[in-house]
Amino acid sequence: MAVDRNIIGRKSPEFVCTVEPGKIKEFAAAIGETNELFWSDDDTTLLAPPTFSHIFRSGKMELLMSDCGLDATKFLHGEHEIDFHRALRPGDRLTYSIEVIDVRYSEGRRSGPIDIIVLQTLVKNLAGQKVQTIKQTFVAKR
Repeated sequence: MAVDRNIIGRKSPEFVCTVEPGKIKEFAAAIGETNELFWSDDDTTLLAPPTFSHIFRSGKMELLMSDCGLDATKFLHGEHEIDFHRALRPGDRLTYSIEVIDVRYSEGRRSGPIDIIVLQTLVKNLAGQKVQTIKQTFVAKR
């Protein structure tokens, strides 16, 4: 059964998270990042690795897909694109909003018919300025 294109425009509830210095260092350790920018003890010079924002989205995309009647376990991660508008720093309070921006159908070379769903996460600071725009494409065999 094909994914219903009427889910385009569906959004998750917004959620707010705070960037914490200790979490930046935990994330840097987890990904093997040794750059001093991510380990500084001075919060004014400490930066978060570019993909740090992903830790706050854990489980949220799956909930949006479930709300759209989709089983996230049936989808494979296809593409991932991140536009960085500014660095993340300790104390940043971030607002996240995830939206279904596209649903397509295609014929896989070996798999046959496939559904493609594109989710976009908009990350803003509390002043409403864009911090990151993240697009992820997921693919499922029909």
